[in-house]
Amino acid sequence: MLSWSLVPAELQNLALFLAVGSVAAVLFSMAKAGFGGSAGLLAVPLMIFACGGNSKLAIGIMLPILIAADYVAFAAWMGKWNLRAVGMLLPGAAVGIGAGWAILHAIGELRAAGGAEAANAWLKTGVGAIALSFVALHVVRSARGKPLMFRPVFWQGSVAGAAAGVSSTLAHAAGPIVAMYMLPQQMPKGQFVASTALFFWIANQAKLIPYFAEGMIDTGTLGAGLLLLPAIAAGGLLGKLLHNRVNQVQFSRIVYGLLALAGGWLIWQGAAALLL
Repeated sequence: MLSWSLVPAELQNLALFLAVGSVAAVLFSMAKAGFGGSAGLLAVPLMIFACGGNSKLAIGIMLPILIAADYVAFAAWMGKWNLRAVGMLLPGAAVGIGAGWAILHAIGELRAAGGAEAANAWLKTGVGAIALSFVALHVVRSARGKPLMFRPVFWQGSVAGAAAGVSSTLAHAAGPIVAMYMLPQQMPKGQFVASTALFFWIANQAKLIPYFAEGMIDTGTLGAGLLLLPAIAAGGLLGKLLHNRVNQVQFSRIVYGLLALAGGWLIWQGAAALLL
């Protein structure tokens, strides 16, 4: 099998990669197809663990299989998205991806070990703090009987898109940011998932440019990703099934709960790396 021969030498424990990497692939594919992507953040630390702690390798492996999962979600929700909401994100996302590329290049120029780890740790901590703040705001307003709702204007979409572009380029960590932008618009759950899927379908393919330019994707990472394609297909089917089994209230609770879980996980990961 071609993909076996292309697996990078850095993957010293192939059994661990197949076991934990498959769980990560199912998780983010399920999240994209059924819950709008927030749960997919949990797949990032799982993939790093699957790659023996090599974060650069893990992130490089993840992008092509994220794109494969994007195509599954795109096909599942085709035509059901909110084009206005997605369109407002895209100009800022382009700027954010460019800024993320500049940061990746600067990190690549650093010879000191740990430079990239420190940058990723700060990023994880910041995104996690924003996610938890948003969940707290939602809880407070819900308790007061004032649901959080807004119709974004261009500058709001641009800011959210730029933040999503940077965090996605550096650590595939844009799920909470996009959820923070999409959820207050109180779309029907299908439209929410479809709109999120469309945004990432576009943004993740745009990220291929900096990833190839910085040498983060090669035949080895592509070969490793091919081994996880069955898990991506299974996760997409599972996500769509679970989406159809929960109602609007349950769906909202699940998404906010996953957002809180992802935010807490990111803070824990980032703070632990910075302190240790």
